[in-house]
Amino acid sequence: MLQTLSIKQFAIIDELEVHFGEGLTVLSGETGAGKSIIIDAIGQLIGMRASSNYVRHGEKKSIIEGIFDIDESKEAISILRDLSIDIDEDFLLVKREIFSSGKSMCRVNNQIVTLQDLRKIMQELLDIHGQHETQSLLKQKYHLQLLDNYAEDTYKPLLDDYVSTFDQYRAKKKELEDLETADQALLQRLDLLKFQYEELQEAQLTDGEVSQLETDIKRIQNSENLSLALNNAHLTLTDEHAITDRLYELSNQLQSISDILPDKYDRLKEDVDQFYYTLDDAKHQLYDELTNTEFDEQYLNELEARMNVLNSLKRKYGKDISELIVYQDKLDDEINKIENYEESTSQLREEIESLYDKVFRLGKKLSQERRVVAQSLRDNIVDEIQNLQMKDANLEISFKPLDAPNREGIEFVEFLISPNKGEPLKSLNKIASGGELSRIMLALKTIFVKTRGQTAILFDEVDSGVSGQAAQKMAQKMKDLAQHIQVICISHLPQVATMSDQHLFISKTSKDDRTTTHVKELYGEERIDEVARMISGASVTELTRQNAKEMIEQNHLND
Repeated sequence: MLQTLSIKQFAIIDELEVHFGEGLTVLSGETGAGKSIIIDAIGQLIGMRASSNYVRHGEKKSIIEGIFDIDESKEAISILRDLSIDIDEDFLLVKREIFSSGKSMCRVNNQIVTLQDLRKIMQELLDIHGQHETQSLLKQKYHLQLLDNYAEDTYKPLLDDYVSTFDQYRAKKKELEDLETADQALLQRLDLLKFQYEELQEAQLTDGEVSQLETDIKRIQNSENLSLALNNAHLTLTDEHAITDRLYELSNQLQSISDILPDKYDRLKEDVDQFYYTLDDAKHQLYDELTNTEFDEQYLNELEARMNVLNSLKRKYGKDISELIVYQDKLDDEINKIENYEESTSQLREEIESLYDKVFRLGKKLSQERRVVAQSLRDNIVDEIQNLQMKDANLEISFKPLDAPNREGIEFVEFLISPNKGEPLKSLNKIASGGELSRIMLALKTIFVKTRGQTAILFDEVDSGVSGQAAQKMAQKMKDLAQHIQVICISHLPQVATMSDQHLFISKTSKDDRTTTHVKELYGEERIDEVARMISGASVTELTRQNAKEMIEQNHLND
């Protein structure tokens, strides 16, 4: 759950710290006071897109920090460990800095993380649901995603196998289409491929040849200096003052010393002997090198000609020699494929047919699994929405065959609803009013929150369009939900406010042409006054205050 939220220089918020409790927290206040801005700030902590517009005018950056209790979130703790993020007791510090340039930086327990990793962690802790998400319920393309999310791991291996098979099928089908539509172009390309292959084959490329050529050319070009150096080095080891002769004499002298002083100089004699043998080997190597070093102009010309050929090929193809060798093999494969066009397409068709059969076989199994889960989901949704003052509502999850399989499956999945008895099932976007859609959304969230295992959920004015008994039912549903996880809600409904365990009032003030948002937790008479304002609007009477007081007391009788 979210325990503390700290906001600095964010939109119209100068500096603000909010402490959240367990259960249901309601944020209320006049329109434009900054309620949604607080939700936007929390959104930054879960990885929503940053914008320079969030930075308070005239400031360099915004800073949003949140302290989360992660004691009950095993999934989040597991992800933190996988990311090698230090875990300090059961609390998590999340920090997001947004700069006026539009860039942002994320930290978790003072360790910098990517936005992607931040989202991965926070999706296990907190969910924000706003009106824009409610509208997504109207779009059929999200319905299958909702079903699969509800299923969790029930048929995940089967779904993964289906997706993998479909991707293979689509790739093979694309390969065949490319071959069929480019028949004439392939023949023209074949001539180019053959020319390139023959050119590279004739060059007889060898990996590492360029490096060897450079060494050999340098050797011949510097043969005179090399011979002089070799000769001088050899003379040093062979003339009348040769080092090896002196070392030989030194070894004999050390042997004489060792005969008198046993053990003391044995190690030194061994080192001198080893050095002697090393230099003696060097003498022979230098001699062999010296006899093989001479200026060979013809051989130099051959080497330089070969180097020119290789450099020309490198420039022409824009690849180094090792890449050209790989490219030559690819040319050979492509030439064989084009020359065996009929055989290639026939084999591809067989592979496509086999994969298509497998796609349908897996797709049918997947549909069977989905239908079982869909029945459970449907029953849960109906129970929830009927408890939200839609007693005659019915909902079905429709499965219709697709004209062709896609990456999601072989059937079209859609939620259909009949909000009233006797009315036919229709698409959500054709039947649901704003209030009905809010209640359906809350029903879905109630179901999915229990399966997801998150520890907090934020509702941003999702109760719009609801009033009367339906509002009371929605308030009770949020209260029930808050028994399982922390619920934070921006609401205009007094029914929701009176159910809350914590009531925060959002207001704004203006000073020196600057607007600032404030948050105050309401208790006692202040809370009664705010609920009364929510009941009656701007004009608060003693009657509405009494009504507000009774609602608060009634809704907390069993607390």
